Order: sequence, then structure tokens, then C-alpha cells
Amino acid sequence: MRIAFAGLGWAARGFHLPPLKKMADVTVVGGFDSSEEQRSTWTKETGLPAYTSLDETIEAERPDLLVIATPPHSHADLCVEAVERGLHVFCEKPFVMDLDEADRVIAAASAAGRVVTVNHEFREKPIFRAVKEQIGGDRAGRLVFCQIWQLMDLAPWDEPVAWRAAMPNRTLFEGGVHLVDLLLDVFGELPTGVFARHSSGLDEEREADAVHLVTLDFPGNRLAQITIDRLCPAGTRYVEVRADCERASLRASLGGRAMVQIGKKRAEKTGIRIDVGSGGLAWMEEGLKRTKLATNPRQAGMHATGALMRKIVDAIRAGTTPPSSAQDARDVLAIIEAAYASARTGARVEPAYERRPAAQQAG
Repeated sequence: MRIAFAGLGWAARGFHLPPLKKMADVTVVGGFDSSEEQRSTWTKETGLPAYTSLDETIEAERPDLLVIATPPHSHADLCVEAVERGLHVFCEKPFVMDLDEADRVIAAASAAGRVVTVNHEFREKPIFRAVKEQIGGDRAGRLVFCQIWQLMDLAPWDEPVAWRAAMPNRTLFEGGVHLVDLLLDVFGELPTGVFARHSSGLDEEREADAVHLVTLDFPGNRLAQITIDRLCPAGTRYVEVRADCERASLRASLGGRAMVQIGKKRAEKTGIRIDVGSGGLAWMEEGLKRTKLATNPRQAGMHATGALMRKIVDAIRAGTTPPSSAQDARDVLAIIEAAYASARTGARVEPAYERRPAAQQAG
């Protein structure tokens, strides 16, 4: 399969290119970018050609799949153009800007018989896979409640990336999209309702969602909660997961974790126990007993992106439904839009999972 890039910046070079170069049945043929500087450094660093447009790239390289690694406001048009030109798409998150754009992309892909997928790669990180694999098993039992939280000292208005700083009231949309997708993967189904509040902290003059509290109702009388605090002066907790099941709590910590247990508990050997996961750690808690489940490798995002791409390429070849499809990404976006609507109105909101007809979108 021949793969090209739209956008030749850090995401393409750091997340996508390294694992793709290791796939024997994949050929990276270059890509395009509007920035002359990006094109120049891309070719110097990778030895691959760089073009100014999708048209040039298709004419010169005949790719089968386009990886879209540009800012999100450009995703919808690039997705539609790519599928109409006969290419499959692997798009960076967030998928598109709103549900109307999502519906337009999905309709175009369906009409063209092409596949659009989105890089919701957290589901492929070993620590989160380990949590999911334990749910419903004999030891942990059924899932009852799940919390996911993110803590960091990076206010939306201080974002160093220009396109992120330009949308300061979209923290849940841009950064939280991984948390929502991960929660859906853990539950294996969609929530029926969302209630949310957000705040800019003590700075009441700012319209920015620096702090988010999102409560989700799932079938079977189950609840989940997502917390994002971008004003936390303590150490960064990039993603923390607690999945409380019938007989055990399943934990995962992304971004490095070291835990030390000292002393003696009944029926255990005396001594010191250390569990370390520099890229992240997953473990099971049964009362005071803790069992390590998995660790992440370094550069876990790159490895997870490669694992997801491997599954997508295989699915395209087999003609089966790929993981992390455009429809999956649309469901995530529907939940995020419901959370913003709930914060705005103060009411519980049911996500709009049903796609709207083209005529209704235009209206």
C-alpha cells in the first residue's frame, strides 16, 4: 500500500512516519505541505519528496491512502477531496470541527467506496488495552463505574501550538477527545446522556474551558466521569484511569509511574516491592493487594499509532470494517458537543448519534 501525507510537520514525522517505515508491505511516497520550510526540512530529514498540493502528490506518486496531519479546521475538506480522488484516509484527531462536517465526510466516503479512519490511538496503548481486557473477566467482574482524569499546568490561553491557542474554549474538543474515545472503548458502548460543567477558574473574564467536569450515563444504570484540570499546579497527570468492577479496581497511569510498597501484610513476604512504568503503568487493585498488568514503551504514542495503522491497513485489504472509523469518531464528537451544550444550558443532553440528511445540514 502506498501512503502519502497531508501536512509534513511534527505529527507526520514523530508519530506516523517511524512505524510506517517498519511495515514491509507499506511504502511511504512523500506528501505535501503549504509551507516551503516544512517541505524543505521534510526532504532533508526523510529523503522523501514534498509537494505543494494533493493534486501534485497524486499525479507524481499515486498513493492509496492519505495520512492527514494538518490542523483540524482543514480536515473535512481534505478528507472529502481525498476520498473523491479514490484514496483511503487516516486522519489525525480531532476528526473534524463539528457534526455537520463529520456527516459530510462520512457521506463522501460512502459514495466513493473509500475508508476514513481517525488516529484515536490511546486504545492501542498497552496499559489501556490491559485494563479493557480484564473487564468482564473472572477476576475483576463486570464494569460498574469508570473515572478518567487529566491534570496539568497548561491553561488553554497559554498553549504554545498556534492552532490550539486559537481555540481556547475547546479543551474537551482538542485534548479531551482521547479521553472520550478511551472511555467508550472501556465501556464498549455509547452513553445515553451527558451532563457537564466547565470553568476558566478564578479568571471569570475569560471564556475558556480550563476545567471540565463531565458525567456520562451508560446503559445498565452505570455512570462514568471525565475530569480535565488545566490549572493544576502539581505534577502533570496526563491520563489517569480507574475502572471499578465488581471485584477489583483496574488502574492505568499514562506518562510515567513508580510505586513502592514497603513492609509486610498478612500472607505476603516481608520486603520492598517496586513497580515502575516510565511510559505508563496499569495495575489491578483488590483491597490492599496490587497486581501489575502492563507497562507502556517509551514513545508510546508513536507505537500505538503504528499498531492502529497496522490494523487499519489489514482491514482495508480484507474489506472489513476498520477500527477507529469515521463513524466511531463521529460518536465521540457527538458526546463532546453534548457536553458543551450541557455546560451552556445546565441540562442533561442526549448525544446526537444519528447522522443528519444532507438537506438538513445545509439548512
